[in-house]
Amino acid sequence: MEEACALCARLPGMEVHTLEKTTLQEIAGWVSGTAAGEAVITSVSTDSRAIPERCLFIPLVGDRFDAHRFIPQAIENGAAAVLSHRKEETYPVPAVYVEDTAQALLDLAGGYRAQFPCPVIAITGSVGKTTTKELTAAVLSEGFRTLKTPENKNNTIGMPQAALRMDAGTEAAVFEMGMNHFGEISKMAACGQPDIAVITNIGTSHIGNLGSREGICRAKLEITEGLAERGGCAVLNADEPLLWDKRDSFNFPVFWFGLENRQADFRAEQVRETDSGIDFDLCWKLARYPAHLNLPGRHNVMNALAAAAAGSIVGLDPEQIISGLAKTGGDDTHARVYMRSGYHIYEDVYNASPDAMLAVLEAFGKRPAERRFAVLGGMLELGAHAREGHFQTGLAAAMAADFLFLYGPNAEDTRDGALSGGMPAESIHIFESHELLAAALREAARPGDALLFKGSHAMDMGRALQLFFAE
Repeated sequence: MEEACALCARLPGMEVHTLEKTTLQEIAGWVSGTAAGEAVITSVSTDSRAIPERCLFIPLVGDRFDAHRFIPQAIENGAAAVLSHRKEETYPVPAVYVEDTAQALLDLAGGYRAQFPCPVIAITGSVGKTTTKELTAAVLSEGFRTLKTPENKNNTIGMPQAALRMDAGTEAAVFEMGMNHFGEISKMAACGQPDIAVITNIGTSHIGNLGSREGICRAKLEITEGLAERGGCAVLNADEPLLWDKRDSFNFPVFWFGLENRQADFRAEQVRETDSGIDFDLCWKLARYPAHLNLPGRHNVMNALAAAAAGSIVGLDPEQIISGLAKTGGDDTHARVYMRSGYHIYEDVYNASPDAMLAVLEAFGKRPAERRFAVLGGMLELGAHAREGHFQTGLAAAMAADFLFLYGPNAEDTRDGALSGGMPAESIHIFESHELLAAALREAARPGDALLFKGSHAMDMGRALQLFFAE
């Protein structure tokens, strides 16, 4: 059993979900499977150790694991039924046999989601997905009992698990959808069946897998599949030419948001940085409403506009939208800005792309501080665009920071960009470990300075931050 527990602890998105009462025959229909036996299901689990009453156990399969081997443990722990792609096996409990349990999880969640008529908003984009999800959920919560994707569970395992959280009291749902390859958002859109599809922007995240920004745009637009059939609509970034230039080709209504495009339906004017975040005037329907975000950066105004558009579409009034926007803070998003031991800390270590780096550096450069240290990890999945993406990050760092501490692949390219931007060579340092970086930063920085920590998830820049504070 110890081996099973150790493996389960490493598997992605291991959770238990309570369902409205469902029969095994209904589930078999949703997943295009074959039911052997009958059972009433009120919960679903992908963890063989966590099996509540009337639970369906779903064994997931990955590159390095196959949880089918833990079906006996799940049954021993009380599973009422199991999903399985091992059609040659029989079990002492009812089973549904399918071709692929991961796809079956998506199909099950899709069939379950279809039982609820509440509005569903799906959000994707290269940058700002989680922040926009949090802002949208906060806005919708002003008028509805709103379910949202927890944390960053936005892949083909986490997103259907979020849908399985729906219940009779759910009045609105907000699902975040991320991707690395073509087809992943398409699967999640079929599962979530959104009424409103939001695309925050088209950047360069995963460009190494998708080939070009046009490829990224195509992959993001998978979120709109089925909108016309459902009578849904999209909320799109009017400042992004790759989207705006397609405006006459969509077969569903589109509501546009933007800072630069004067034809956008939802715009922001008079954007002003403050000590507590950012103020702006929210403009739509020829009206203007003062708004505040407890988040730094012009890029977050764009996220707020997308959330405001979604709130307006579902019928909320301007006062409710403004109130919801003001309730989202850094603790709700990947970025956290706070004071610690006299240092201004800008912590944004979940992930990174060139677009996200440029946006965060722009905001960081406006933070009041004695000196600014940009502590940056490498960015992954950029393919042939890696050198240019890191070089541009270095250019932006030269404008925003006084010192640059680098770790990870392509650090030399970031350094070259910073040098080209005018940062003195003695202000740029490259390190081979978090420990060496943190030690040098402790020597160089002093209270009153601002420190930005950011990099791709695999760079684990949060560890550098912990080591800086000797944790």
